[in-house]
Amino acid sequence: MLRMTGVRVTGLTLVVGVMVLGLAALAAPTKAPPALPGSETCAECHAAGHSRGRVAGEPPAYDAAALSASPHDGIACTGCHTDLEGRDFPHPEKLKRVECRTCHPDQAQQYAESLHGQAATRGEKLAPRCVTCHGAHDILRSVDFRATTNPMNVPALCNNCHREGSPVQSFYHIPQDSILQNYRESIHGEGLFKKGLLTTAVCTSCHTAHHQLPHTDPRSSIARQNVAATCTKCHVRIEAVHRKVIQGELWQKSPGSIPACVDCHQPHRVRKVFYTRGMADQDCMSCHAKRDLTGHHEGKLVSMFVDQTQLEHSRHVKIACAQCHTGVNPAERRPCVTVAPKVDCAVCHAEVVATYQASRHGTLAAK
Repeated sequence: MLRMTGVRVTGLTLVVGVMVLGLAALAAPTKAPPALPGSETCAECHAAGHSRGRVAGEPPAYDAAALSASPHDGIACTGCHTDLEGRDFPHPEKLKRVECRTCHPDQAQQYAESLHGQAATRGEKLAPRCVTCHGAHDILRSVDFRATTNPMNVPALCNNCHREGSPVQSFYHIPQDSILQNYRESIHGEGLFKKGLLTTAVCTSCHTAHHQLPHTDPRSSIARQNVAATCTKCHVRIEAVHRKVIQGELWQKSPGSIPACVDCHQPHRVRKVFYTRGMADQDCMSCHAKRDLTGHHEGKLVSMFVDQTQLEHSRHVKIACAQCHTGVNPAERRPCVTVAPKVDCAVCHAEVVATYQASRHGTLAAK
């Protein structure tokens, strides 16, 4: 019995010893990777373990391990910090901003044209720069779930600046509110957060990663005439799915003559249903709710008043103004200036209109 007890004690001692050694190994500091060729001088002052510039007189440190795990692994310090090339050390405390365009000219050009880039050019402190979204030495590829630019993390990344009450929203008077909350409750947000679908749309899917432009810019991915092309990057054959709502040929040949996707599917709150109010209704009724509003049609003075009570009892109660009165351009001071002169019922009722046009009534009306 004593021998067995001794064995047990000895075994326990061995197990504890192994555990202690294992914990000691885990607690031991990992050896930082060696400095890249050409960066040995930099590593003498900026090696990991420094105060990262928080203590006066101490140089900022960089995490060599994080850098070696980034896409920039293999690039010497002077590859990005070009103003250090050929300098004597120690170098001046203030260095030039790293120019990412040296290696990423296409993205840099898009950024320069974007709202973010224009704000940066004006010297605005709130303007995001490359490091704001991608990081500095700890950049990770977007396929890495730890990367800030991974699709799972993009909504939170954009929300850092575009959330309610943020300095960005207050300074630039951004009218959208509850963007992240609305997105989370949308079909897209549900796909991302509840189902983990990386194929779902995130902020950059619609607004792009580097070329964010206002919707009034014809080059913008969210300009009215470009919305269909943006949505069809994911939602192919929309004209077939909506065959009872739109004409396929208009979808390709004349996208401005049919409702844009966002007329029915509110941008940040996309669901599978039509909304009670379209985006343009409130703007339209600011004028057309006036009983004395008149206009000229075929040389006659006619009333332009719209009785909302009649609309509320019609079958079109859930249809936005812009879905029938197509061609609305929000970029105009009066968006209705560009509205098509006649409502084309075939946009939604293609089969019925085709039958009518072939009928006796239709042929007489055509004459």
